[in-house]
Amino acid sequence: MASGAYPVQLLHLPGGGGQWCNLGAAYAAVTFLRPQGQSLVLYAAGPDGQPQRIVFVYPILPGDAFERLDGATLSWAEPESGNGFALCFLDDAACGAVCGAIAPVVRSPAVDGIADTLAGLRVAREDGAPAPGGGDIAARLAQLSIGRP
Repeated sequence: MASGAYPVQLLHLPGGGGQWCNLGAAYAAVTFLRPQGQSLVLYAAGPDGQPQRIVFVYPILPGDAFERLDGATLSWAEPESGNGFALCFLDDAACGAVCGAIAPVVRSPAVDGIADTLAGLRVAREDGAPAPGGGDIAARLAQLSIGRP
């Protein structure tokens, strides 16, 4: 049984194109599974209507592109196959809760804040001030350049 599971309709779009196909109703949750790690998991309802049996697992990796199409629809495509999937939630709040659970996983720590870092380097260069971290970044990069005499 999954805590924080929300009712959804799962839709599938084949990688080669075609039309969206409704694969049925399930409950969606973001859960840690072994060995997959943090995953978007869909559960089938048991006889009592509660989420019970796993029917679909999508491991969430840093850099995955999930898109909230509207307030209550979340979609993504598998990079390898191009298969598209969409979850249609009953309301915006349920979709928001699942999106909120996915967001920290897909954010790649290596690129967090890179725009601010690059903007700081650009401003320092334009103002003639030393770049953050000391020294002129252009001169430092030129020294590292391959083929420099």
